[in-house]
Amino acid sequence: MPLTWIEINQKNILHNIRQFRNLAPNSEFWPVVKSNAYGHGSKEIVSFLKDNEDVAGFMVANLDEALAIKNITKKPIMVLSYFDIDDTEALKKVDSQISLPIYDLATADYLESLGQDFLVNIKIDTGTSRLGFKLSEAKDSIAQIEQKSNLKIFSIFTHYAESEVADQSFTKEQLNSFQNITREYKKYKFHSACSAASITLPEAQGDIIRVGLAFYGLWPSQSTKEKAELKNFSLQAVMSWKTKIIQIKKLKSGDSIGYNRTYQCPKDCQIAVLPIGYNEGYPRLLSNNAEVLIQGHLCPIRGNICMNLTMVELPDNLDVKVGEIVTLLGSDDGKNISADDIANKCQSINYEIVTRINPNLERRLV
Repeated sequence: MPLTWIEINQKNILHNIRQFRNLAPNSEFWPVVKSNAYGHGSKEIVSFLKDNEDVAGFMVANLDEALAIKNITKKPIMVLSYFDIDDTEALKKVDSQISLPIYDLATADYLESLGQDFLVNIKIDTGTSRLGFKLSEAKDSIAQIEQKSNLKIFSIFTHYAESEVADQSFTKEQLNSFQNITREYKKYKFHSACSAASITLPEAQGDIIRVGLAFYGLWPSQSTKEKAELKNFSLQAVMSWKTKIIQIKKLKSGDSIGYNRTYQCPKDCQIAVLPIGYNEGYPRLLSNNAEVLIQGHLCPIRGNICMNLTMVELPDNLDVKVGEIVTLLGSDDGKNISADDIANKCQSINYEIVTRINPNLERRLV
């Protein structure tokens, strides 16, 4: 059994799905499982949901991710961002289960030249200035793609730049621009709503909602959370991150801990050594700056976090043994450490914390 692992709460996954199905009953629900399902384990998440009737399909960032889950589920898989046009072997594996993104005509021309049928999704750049056809070229580009015999359009989509902020003005501008394009193409599916837009801008929900971060029970922003609470909409965090104590030792006042001796004990104390470090994705910025949970007690990190080890101070008189379970992220005996708590200490965002967890760590469905 591994000493460090991720637990994925199945009950909380189903709760979050129900919340979105109630919020957007007229939209298909497609969870985004890119980037190893935001660190939660794409193969584990897809395996759990492969027969779930509320899940219409899965979304990934690239073709490699699509092919990795293709044999797990029969549901459709949409590639949202990119694929390597030079990887002809991968493209040969694409069938009608996988749809590919088109954001320039050169890519469309190349796919057409392969003499193979492809299902495609046309991306329109309405203001995020990432991938996508510019508004001024969108209609002409769609017309040209419609003429290609090997390409079948499944959907037209866009992405919002700041749907998680309190002021929705720019998001509404983007939606209006998108609708001005798509109103002429009733035969295709349209989607623009990510987690935040699905919650805060109901008119953006469209044929499909693309639910990423919130699917995993994490809020895109405080503003999104506050607006959701007004609708009696709730999320439950899916991930817990745990490890075990591998050594306990007593230190004297003045003893130093870890590389560069960044912590010196002001008094006699007891520390636990954990088999977790920045290699596993536990941020080094948490050095001397965070806590873990042991038997419901918040235990502070002492010294610099190492590549594979972290040291924490144990409360006086706490009966702890080697092998004791330690919660790095999640709840223990009424106390909780969230991805937002860790992100705030690292001056980052919850997205980065969970997606950077080492993909080689075991993900357990519980």
